[in-house]
Amino acid sequence: MSATASTPTLQEQNLRLFLDALGAGPPPDSPNRLDAPVVTHLGSLAASVFGSRDGKVVLVSFRIAGVTYPLSIHYLTGDEEVLFGHSTLLLDSYAGGDEILPRLRAAVQEVFSRDPDDLLVFLEPTWKDAPLKGQADCRILWNLKPTLRIAVDLFLEQFGEVLDLPLFPSVYPYSNPYVENLLEVGLPELQDPQRVLVLGTGVGLDAVCIALKYRVPVDATDINPVAVANTQAAARCCGVGDHVRAWVSDGFRDVHDTYDAIFFEAPLATEDANLSDANRHDFGGKLLREVLSDLPAHLNPHGRMYLMSRPDLATYFPANGLTSRVRRTFDAKASVAIHELWMEASGAMMEDSHE
Repeated sequence: MSATASTPTLQEQNLRLFLDALGAGPPPDSPNRLDAPVVTHLGSLAASVFGSRDGKVVLVSFRIAGVTYPLSIHYLTGDEEVLFGHSTLLLDSYAGGDEILPRLRAAVQEVFSRDPDDLLVFLEPTWKDAPLKGQADCRILWNLKPTLRIAVDLFLEQFGEVLDLPLFPSVYPYSNPYVENLLEVGLPELQDPQRVLVLGTGVGLDAVCIALKYRVPVDATDINPVAVANTQAAARCCGVGDHVRAWVSDGFRDVHDTYDAIFFEAPLATEDANLSDANRHDFGGKLLREVLSDLPAHLNPHGRMYLMSRPDLATYFPANGLTSRVRRTFDAKASVAIHELWMEASGAMMEDSHE
C-alpha cells in the first residue's frame, strides 16, 4: 500500500479501491519513523457502510520500515445491544515481500493482547467503558465465487473455471435476494450491442458478464461508491478492466451517453422512508420515476432496457415515449417483475424480433 519499487499485488490494488471508495486510506509512508501501530479515523461514508452507532470508525494500520499496511477497521454497532465491529484487511500476499505477512499477523496479536478497556481507548477514547455484548464481523470477501447459473456458464466458457471475485462490505450478498436475475433475460438477447449501461451496478457481476460475452464498452454506475469500487475490482480480476468504466451516479444524473441496452435492478418503490436497506428501496418511487422519465434520452432508437421492479409500473411510467412488457414475474421479498422497455417508435420492430 505504498510508493515502493514493487508492483502492488492484485489484492493490494483492490484494497486500495475499497479504501479510496470510503474516502479513506492508510497514513502516508514515514521512512524516518519507528515501526508501530497507527490509528486513523474514517469519515461518515465509512460509518454508514459499517453501520456505526456513533458515527465513528477507525482504521488500524502498522508501519514497517516506514510503510503503512492496513490491518483492520473497527466500529461500534447494534441497536438494542452494543457490538464491537471489525473488518479484517490482512491480505494473502504483499508486494513488499514474504516476511511482511507474518509481521502483520504478529502486530494484530500485539494490538489485541491489550486489556479490553485499554484497547477501546487506544482505538477511540470515547469508547471507554462501552457496554459491549458481542462482536460483529463485516469483512471483505476476497475469494467468493458467483453462483448465478448464467454467470457460472459464462465463466466456464471463458476461463474453464469460475473465478474468485472480491466482494466489499455494503454490497452484500453476492447473489441478491431475488430468485431471478436480469442477466437471465437480457444477456442472451443482446444483438451486436455497441455500448451497454448497468444502472445501479451493485456487486458488478452484470457489467463483468456483459463485457466478457460481448467485449464491448460497458458503463456501470451506482450511488454507492463502494459498489463502484467492487465493480472495478471484479472487472480487473476478470481481465475486462479496459471494457468496464464505472463511476458514482444517482440514476442518470451523471450519465450523458446513449446505449443499446440498459440493465437496471431498481430499488423497490416503497412508501416507508425508514427502511434500513437503502440499496433495495426507493421511497415513493422517486428514483424509478426519474429514471423512466429520463430513459428516452439515454436509450438508442432500437435499444431496450431490462428493468427489475414491481410488476405494475403504471404509477411511474411517463405519459409517452416508452413501451414495455413484463417478461417474468416472481415472488421474493415482495412481488417482483422483470420488464423490457423500448422506444414507442420502434415498438413494432421490437415485437417482430421476438416472434
